[in-house]
Amino acid sequence: MEEKVEKAEVLEEEPKSSLIGEDAENNYRVWKKNAPYLYDYLSTNSLLWPSLTVQFFPDITYPESEIGSDYILQRLLHGTFTLGQSAVDSISILQVSTYIDLNKHIQIDKLDYNPDKEEFEINAPSLPKQKVLQKINQYGDVNKLSYMPQNPNVIASANNFGDILIFERTKHKSFQKSIIDDMEANKPQLQLNAKAEVFAMDWNKNREGYLVAGNSKGCVSLYDLKEYSKAQDLDDTKSWQSRGDVNDIEWFPTHDSLFGSVDEAGDLRVQDIRGEVISKQLSTAANSIAVNPNFSTVLATGDSVGSIKVWDLRNFDEPVQSFTPHSKSITQLKWHPKFAQIIASSSTDCSVKLHNLSNKEEPTIFQHLGHMLGVNDFDWSCADDWMIASVADDNSLHVWKPSQQIQSAI
Repeated sequence: MEEKVEKAEVLEEEPKSSLIGEDAENNYRVWKKNAPYLYDYLSTNSLLWPSLTVQFFPDITYPESEIGSDYILQRLLHGTFTLGQSAVDSISILQVSTYIDLNKHIQIDKLDYNPDKEEFEINAPSLPKQKVLQKINQYGDVNKLSYMPQNPNVIASANNFGDILIFERTKHKSFQKSIIDDMEANKPQLQLNAKAEVFAMDWNKNREGYLVAGNSKGCVSLYDLKEYSKAQDLDDTKSWQSRGDVNDIEWFPTHDSLFGSVDEAGDLRVQDIRGEVISKQLSTAANSIAVNPNFSTVLATGDSVGSIKVWDLRNFDEPVQSFTPHSKSITQLKWHPKFAQIIASSSTDCSVKLHNLSNKEEPTIFQHLGHMLGVNDFDWSCADDWMIASVADDNSLHVWKPSQQIQSAI
């Protein structure tokens, strides 16, 4: 496919699937036609298998061979979810190229319509295509991936067998050095005993090697990787019990001993690993929790009916704000790393939405509607304030950035 860059840079068509209805396909075509007016940057990529998890690495690379280049290279972490349809699943590290400032190349009044592609095109410098830098195979679906903040080469992967596998990336071969696609599982550097399937997992931002995870039997476990000696397996250091399946868990970014969790029974818990716990019973199953990195007492929860509730630990009786931006279950919530009033959410209603909580009447400011099945996860870029990567059940990986008009309205 000839590659052209526009406000909506489409690298590949979305995959067709019997699970995708005619309405979803029609909505996608309408969205794609309007994409040049909605985004400063957009790339849509088809994966072989859907991914439940995606995360931007913190590093940013400037092409050495092109001094003064207009683009940068970023790395993305994602994994396969095959439901046993593949002999092994895999963790992939993908390199994507994005413009530093695409707007200086764009003249919106010179968009050309391509009737064959049914989209607008614009001539601008081409970006290098994405490429897989490394693939690490494992047994079992990749339910959740997360790299250690203090050492991003250390990656934790939770599978459907009740294991958390710890891989040190540099101890495994790169994809480029492999002549054929290796189908043997890589041996992890460490295996944590999670006792049941895990979808909720997070590294401590302040204590190196501290990992907390919640499993499908309601057990929340704390692991201290510094306790690892010669044994390949590591049991939890401490554990706590919830009433339902633990759906999400997150350390407080500014504290080394506090984490929050939510579960299928509707329990919202803030746990101090030294002993204290604050809990709140919600009216419905809670799927996601996000702690504001700019206000240490503020957190948000997303539930199974599409509602977001914002809480302040100083007064935990009632949420300080509540609204319902989604028509179906929320799958992920993440605060903006820099702007305290901005939070993003994804849902099984096929959308990712951005919200400005300072506008309480109409908080939703942008909707990404390019996925044709439920969105599983998303992440904010470390290189660009408004860039997001999102993955969905239609095997799609999107990297996108809302238009300058949206950004300037904040």
